[in-house]
Amino acid sequence: MSLTPSDAAISARVLTRIIILLIAAWSLVCAAVLIGFHGATAGALGAGVEDEAGQRLLGAHLLILVPAYLLLAWRPERYQTFLWLPLASQAATAFAVTYSILTGETSFGDGVLAAAVSSIFVVLLGFVWVSEQRTVARAKLDADQAESAPADATPFREP
Repeated sequence: MSLTPSDAAISARVLTRIIILLIAAWSLVCAAVLIGFHGATAGALGAGVEDEAGQRLLGAHLLILVPAYLLLAWRPERYQTFLWLPLASQAATAFAVTYSILTGETSFGDGVLAAAVSSIFVVLLGFVWVSEQRTVARAKLDADQAESAPADATPFREP
């Protein structure tokens, strides 16, 4: 049993939704910890932000993004112009925290969790996006070849 290009495109869309839901869940947990609990875990989730006001501010910003992520996961076709938002926010987090670790402003223990999780989400979203674009391009190529092929000829298919 093999997948058709439309099946692969649908599964790429489902994977995108799942990844965005995971980002929403991660943001919600981080926001709850940063707003409500100030301790060792808040320092790690806040990527080195140690003052309580800064942690609450970061938590509030993360909390604001959660509904946007949920809307994107619920109806990606309607809000497709905003599909860059999860990728951009996770990439910005990964780059900023990694830079802070490398310059010594943030300790490795405080920044590694945020940098690693954000980097994983960036790689996953990038991979799924590239896979979906490749599948769409392949489907267009197959459709163009089918239109240009003579009616009596059998189209050549790769195994």
